[in-house]
Amino acid sequence: MLIDTDTFAVRRIAPETELAPEKTALLIIDMMARFCDPAWLAGGNPEGRRWFEAGLERVIPNIRRTLDAFRQANALVVHAVNAKWTEDGREVVRYQRGRDYDRFDTPAMSVIEALAPRPGEITVRKVASSAFTGTGLDFLLRNAGIEHVVLAGQYGGACVFYSLIQSREFGFDNYWLEDGILHASEPDQRLITALVGSRWARLACSTEIARALKVSG
Repeated sequence: MLIDTDTFAVRRIAPETELAPEKTALLIIDMMARFCDPAWLAGGNPEGRRWFEAGLERVIPNIRRTLDAFRQANALVVHAVNAKWTEDGREVVRYQRGRDYDRFDTPAMSVIEALAPRPGEITVRKVASSAFTGTGLDFLLRNAGIEHVVLAGQYGGACVFYSLIQSREFGFDNYWLEDGILHASEPDQRLITALVGSRWARLACSTEIARALKVSG
């Protein structure tokens, strides 16, 4: 458990939950090479670098385990990447302008090798925090008959959370992959996980999602 359930009443995936593969999508957010660089994430802070190193070491294998489960179940996988189209980033949301982002499809802004998209998986290119803003993702998911969305990636308190809120607004049933989400800090992790579990989504770990998909974890 990542939070104190005596303090916060949270909702977890029930042991008997079944997720129909044809109605369930995995949404992996911002697992690009630059965003998976602990030194870049920490911005020169040694303590922050240690936090991100440990977090990525834990999170990446758990996302991969969930990704493998979705592939085995032939369920829909969506990779969301955040970057810019133009050199000056004039088309991105204002609060992201000036950040050290490269253009889409450069090595720095492409999904890391361990989680790299395969043919038949969707890649959504976003210029905002949420994977739904300006991308048509809700349209794609509805066309595919999706009802349930499992969210993973980073940050838990930013892009993953923003995506969760919009996913809920669009009417999807959401699962928060708590062992597959990177947070900016330990306090942030505790706060966001508690908030999400209290009202926005059901908390689940990678082995629970694999079980719900009825595949070996």
